[in-house]
Amino acid sequence: MTRASRSIVNIFIEGFMVMLPFLISYILLGGLFDALMALTQPLIDVLPAGIFPDAWTHRFAAAAALLVIFFLAGLAARTSAGRRLGNWVEDRVLSRFAPYNVLRSFSRRIAGRDVPDELQPALLESNPGVRELAFIVENPAEGDLTVFVPLAPTPGIGTLQLVSRDKVEPLDAPFMEAAGCLFNWGAGTGELVRGSRGRAPGSPETGS
Repeated sequence: MTRASRSIVNIFIEGFMVMLPFLISYILLGGLFDALMALTQPLIDVLPAGIFPDAWTHRFAAAAALLVIFFLAGLAARTSAGRRLGNWVEDRVLSRFAPYNVLRSFSRRIAGRDVPDELQPALLESNPGVRELAFIVENPAEGDLTVFVPLAPTPGIGTLQLVSRDKVEPLDAPFMEAAGCLFNWGAGTGELVRGSRGRAPGSPETGS
């Protein structure tokens, strides 16, 4: 390969690396849009299609209705009556649905609300000398821990495992910081772990 051809190849590679973050952001935004469209399906089924000129207008009308519902739910959550009703529905109905409890903890963590012992960041020793960033889903008084092991850079996807306590090291770290490390393909994980151990009382000093 001549010097000119190598220079052209390097330009293409450099251009690809420049565009890569934009392409990944586009994919993530596209996934978010697809999720929003999936949430609107129940509204699409209810809204009469005859009043809309095409399918996309129908979908966007359903998305707008969903955003209005979000806004009204947020207003209701600020009232005492709305909170009482929401707590009653959670206690009597939704809390019996196990996935709802996990998703509720996840959303509360994202909102910055303290949820003790639920979705707590931790290190899981999957193999000797190998540790993975994970989240503690259930921490019973006795027995194994229920741990969610996410995939980077999509922490919403992963596996649930029941593991012994000696394989899990809880981290004194905010949920969003741990999730941010996963979104960034692990960048900042070392600093997160060192900061957690530094905050833990009586923790040993760790090297870099």
